Amino acid sequence: MNQFVTLRGPSSFSLKATALSHGWHECAPMGWCEGGRCLQLVERFDGRAGRLTVRQAESTGDGSEIAVTIEGAEGDPDAAARVVADLRVTLGLDHDLSEFYELCAAHPALRVVPRIGAGRILRSASMTENILKALFATNVNWTQAVKMINRLCQLGPVVPHFRNLSAWPTPREILRAGRTYLVEVCRAGYRADSILRFCREVCDGRIDPEGWTALARDPAVSSDELLTLLRGIHGIGPSSAHYLLGFLGRHDRLSIDSATVAHVAATHTRGRRPTHREIERIYAPYGKWRNLVYWCESWLTWGTAREILREAGMEAPPPTRGPRRSPRRK
Repeated sequence: MNQFVTLRGPSSFSLKATALSHGWHECAPMGWCEGGRCLQLVERFDGRAGRLTVRQAESTGDGSEIAVTIEGAEGDPDAAARVVADLRVTLGLDHDLSEFYELCAAHPALRVVPRIGAGRILRSASMTENILKALFATNVNWTQAVKMINRLCQLGPVVPHFRNLSAWPTPREILRAGRTYLVEVCRAGYRADSILRFCREVCDGRIDPEGWTALARDPAVSSDELLTLLRGIHGIGPSSAHYLLGFLGRHDRLSIDSATVAHVAATHTRGRRPTHREIERIYAPYGKWRNLVYWCESWLTWGTAREILREAGMEAPPPTRGPRRSPRRK
């Protein structure tokens, strides 16, 4: 028998804008259903796989309502409470974006962000899962990363009557599958060694990624301390570490890769390839929100964001204009 729970979110929250905020929705065990206007996830309940369907009701002045249908959780008395807690993390419902939204009001390209309920980044409630996906996405195009991630997810238990839906595998399940599966089925290549090493360290208790989300909520813990933990993972470089830091609610470090360089060249330096130092200088005024500013600038150029804007009756914002002269000449 299905269970039903309701979550309360901020009035500015948009499920669609959050679900489509980056590519995680393309990766198992998540999926966005445009026809149903819902986010679907596969979770484990008492060792078995079940399905969540998440929909948004009409927002009111004092908040938004998110309705969740839980399938396959019979026999797991803690399922509803765990689903609520995990979804608050997955959807970033408890992140206070009021200061970021004030910043958006002064940024010509980002003024629409609060109006369409954007600014939150979809993640898995499990940091172990987020890190594994980041390892697969290193030095590869996104299409290939999605294929590798989805093949790995096939190691998890399947949802009854939906044999194509699997829960995310545990590190032990990945270790049992071994390097052969990662290389020959997932096509992970050299990444297989980093993935297996990470899984062994989690299983042996040498690292505890599941404790890092709570750790990041402590203002006494610096972003540098969190980055030390992330950079301690074999295969996680500066760009991936800064990207994962955003999943922990910290946006004060820029994730600079080829996509960042291309975005800044197109929107800030009039086609000229910027240096990393120039990119850092461009976003430095945004302080602790700098990486979220960059990400939202980039996301608003995507077709998914343009569709959301059209649905809201808004036009796409003008591109950010670069300086009239090279920053080097200043």
